[in-house]
Amino acid sequence: TFMIILDTYHDHRNGFFFEINPLGAKVDALVFDEGEHLNYDWDGIWWAEAKKTSHGWQVEMRIPFSTLRFNEHTSDIWGVQFGRLIRRKNETVYWSHIPLDATKWRLSLAGQLVGLKNINQRKKFSVKPYGLLQHKKRTLSDGEKDTSMSFDAGLDIKYVILPNLIADLTINPDFAQVEADEQKINVTRFPLFFPEKREFFLEGSGYFDFGLRAKVQPYFSRRIGLASGDEIPILVGGKLSGKAGKYGIGLLSVETKSKEEEPQTNYSVIRLKRDIQDRASVGFIAINKEPKHGDYNRTFGADLYLPIFDYLYVDSFIMTTKTEGISGDESAGYVSVAWRDPTKSLSLSYLDVNDLFNPEVGFVQRTGIKESVAYGEVYFRPSGSVVRKYSLFNSFVYLTNQQNRLIGRDYNLGFTTTFHSGDYLELSYLNNFDLLEADFEIRPGIVVPSGDYNLDLVSLSVSTDESRKLSGYFFTSYGDYFDGNRTTYSVSLKLKPSKYFKILPGFTREEVALPEGSFDANLVTTTLEYTISTKAFINALLQWNDESEEVSSNLRFNYEYSSGSNIYLVYNETRSTEGEGLKEQAIVLKITHLWSL
Repeated sequence: TFMIILDTYHDHRNGFFFEINPLGAKVDALVFDEGEHLNYDWDGIWWAEAKKTSHGWQVEMRIPFSTLRFNEHTSDIWGVQFGRLIRRKNETVYWSHIPLDATKWRLSLAGQLVGLKNINQRKKFSVKPYGLLQHKKRTLSDGEKDTSMSFDAGLDIKYVILPNLIADLTINPDFAQVEADEQKINVTRFPLFFPEKREFFLEGSGYFDFGLRAKVQPYFSRRIGLASGDEIPILVGGKLSGKAGKYGIGLLSVETKSKEEEPQTNYSVIRLKRDIQDRASVGFIAINKEPKHGDYNRTFGADLYLPIFDYLYVDSFIMTTKTEGISGDESAGYVSVAWRDPTKSLSLSYLDVNDLFNPEVGFVQRTGIKESVAYGEVYFRPSGSVVRKYSLFNSFVYLTNQQNRLIGRDYNLGFTTTFHSGDYLELSYLNNFDLLEADFEIRPGIVVPSGDYNLDLVSLSVSTDESRKLSGYFFTSYGDYFDGNRTTYSVSLKLKPSKYFKILPGFTREEVALPEGSFDANLVTTTLEYTISTKAFINALLQWNDESEEVSSNLRFNYEYSSGSNIYLVYNETRSTEGEGLKEQAIVLKITHLWSL
């Protein structure tokens, strides 16, 4: 593949990523904070063609200024990085040198693109309406079939207020074309994290990032317009995101409709971040959830990211929530000090989350904890032709409740090997102490009693290089589980019968044996991807979960008939594996058209 990263603000932090392979398949993304956050769901408008020759392959790319964001008054110097991935050597060549401990996202090491004069973004206003036709069928509790046909329409408007500050307005949005979530098996007592996939919330999402992803996030966009996996219709949403000078700005306001027990609700977010010195930043966030009938919930926070010298980093935040009817300490705080250089990675961190901390528009894995973590990893790069890198890692986690009583402790030791072929192997050992403060019903009728539990667990993971026609990932672990034992198997493969067709089967199995009862859980997934052309593709996600006793299908056809304009045909189905047959079925035709003015 060949790639370009453009740092159009020349702030050494953020950029636009464009990549193409010899078959003409394109990838683009938004880069935030030197790769700390990446948005591959951004869909920029640009053109590229590739052609194989007797000497190799050639590529031609055309990226309109209107696709990029930059300051028209100070745009004479951009940061730029070029790179080429040579799969047969598992080697990446960069135009501007990047050390082994860094990635291509290290924009502070990019070169310069100079001589840009009198450029502007021209098209500053775009309108994207959609029309949707949907046929639904579902089985009611009495066995009768309910069938309906509906039409819907909505509108997205985008306006460039400043060269690098974008306003978005969405009216009656629909996300029927979004790929379904991949199911997971949960054998813990903590909630699972699923990523955002809806376009309105993905664009500019990096400007709203705050906290620890999938652990302590004050803002998690899936809390808006979704409740327990069910869609809550959105009436209207507005968003302002981008940069103004040294400030990163994220403003959001969304109004959802009432549905069953969910009242009509307004969600508002303000996120500001200011660049200070080189790559450092300080920021603030405020979030408000205001139901039309019910109690409000608010979150406030501040964060600081401070690189010191070349390898030392300090990261921290503080937050507090305010929930109507609750009084007490609703705060959370975090600080981390890390050292990362080509031979080692060391870090110390401390997280404090009070019992009453309650960000209802966020994601918190666990409250009422004080967590101290020490982590160290060293790297060895032998001179041989087989192994590229060895690493040895060690971590220690000490967890208490707010009364400083020990409730958890982890000691983890592991070894990894990265081969020149692109293959990877990891072997690890975990010693864990867990205080179960209340009985835990892991499955219906299987209750683990409260008490102290010690466990030992070993795990092995192997992955092969994805450039092969057949590649894959294998993971297994075995060890204690409360007062019993647990075995996990997970396999995922990627088969490429042709350059246009991919098959990605996966299988996960959990075997749990406890004195209180035993159970097995199985999940089978298969993704099929067929690329018709650079403008059209077919994607299918098939899933079987034996615990839910369901088979689900999500089939999507997408044709981009003009840049930014699409035709979607989507088929969703859920069937019971216990004789009930069809539970839900939906066929959706959606057409969008983009006008840029």
